Amino acid sequence: MNPDSDAPTPEMRRLLAGPQIALHIMTLGLLAYFLGQSLYGSWPNWARRELLLVILAAIQTWLYLIRCVFTPRDASHRWWYMYFVGSLACCVPESLVAPYFSWLAGLYVGQMCAILSPSISVPASILALTAIEFAAFGRAQLASRPVAEWVFRGAVFASWMVMGLFIKRIDDISKRRAELIRELEAAKRELVLARQREGELATLRERERLARDLHDNLGHSLVTMTVQLEAAQRLLSVDSARAAVALEEMKTLSRTSMESLRRSLDNLRAPGLGDKPLSQALQSLCEEASRRIGLTIDCQIAEGADGLPPAVAEALWHVAQEGLTNVQKHAQAQHAAVSFSLQPQLIVLRVSDDGVGLQPDAERMPGHYGLRGMRERVEGVGGTFLLTTATPRGSIVQARVPLIA
Repeated sequence: MNPDSDAPTPEMRRLLAGPQIALHIMTLGLLAYFLGQSLYGSWPNWARRELLLVILAAIQTWLYLIRCVFTPRDASHRWWYMYFVGSLACCVPESLVAPYFSWLAGLYVGQMCAILSPSISVPASILALTAIEFAAFGRAQLASRPVAEWVFRGAVFASWMVMGLFIKRIDDISKRRAELIRELEAAKRELVLARQREGELATLRERERLARDLHDNLGHSLVTMTVQLEAAQRLLSVDSARAAVALEEMKTLSRTSMESLRRSLDNLRAPGLGDKPLSQALQSLCEEASRRIGLTIDCQIAEGADGLPPAVAEALWHVAQEGLTNVQKHAQAQHAAVSFSLQPQLIVLRVSDDGVGLQPDAERMPGHYGLRGMRERVEGVGGTFLLTTATPRGSIVQARVPLIA
């Protein structure tokens, strides 16, 4: 593990658990084996030579237990440097006394390549192995060493280094994967929060729309009915005929208010497209609006409407619905038209009428929340919303959305 990086991932800990135990046994076992061989071979004539080996082996054992067993792997990198410098430094006098201790350096070199950065571990390993070889065998013996022995010892040490570098590579890949997983999980959480916020915003907008509909339709009707009821009450004793006319108007207004309330409740029960394709939904919307409003609505839907992304289709359907609602409320029109066209790079939905038209700044005027809602929906899918005056009279609402293959 790179001492300058984060702690190893759980996946890496599980992967290295078995090899770490084997490495503990191998390192301490080889150290005990070499020490035992040296002490056994000189028994019972132990001297300073054996005492030095015992002390150096004890230091190496202590360093190994402190650093590799009892200290977390993600501790300060200074612990690793102290461990490698101290252990390899002990190998030099050990190799002077007993040359076979030089094999122990291979384990430390493998550990170094698995822990430290290659830019540090590889040069340090070569330098340490060279120093230990000179300490163990001397210049003269190294010069007379057979080529086969050079190749054998070099292959063993190189294999330890390659194994360490391979473990280091696995560790780095594991950390990178863990980092990508953390980024993916963070992006997923942000996406979930964004969807929640989008759902909450859509709910708030729908509540605002319902509040506007109730205020504009039902509230106005109730106020009008209250005024007419007071007038009929005053006329009842004076002019019963006019009172009857006022009561009849209230009946008509009451039916109209109930129909408006029913439409609002229907919109709450089945908002949006549902499972219908866009062409069928637009056609049904025009037919229903024609019966409700009592005027002719021309509906022209080009091919390709049913292949749009769901978000775009939903936005266009709401624009058509709100456009026809505005025709009913404000236009005083005799004829209206809804058209959908699919151009090479553009989708265009157009709602037009021959009514009284809208003022140029109608969208900014109080009460015209539907126009703002249409603009927000269209711009939410990357399109543009246009409100223009027809010739010679009436208004045109257009939603233009870029077509992306």
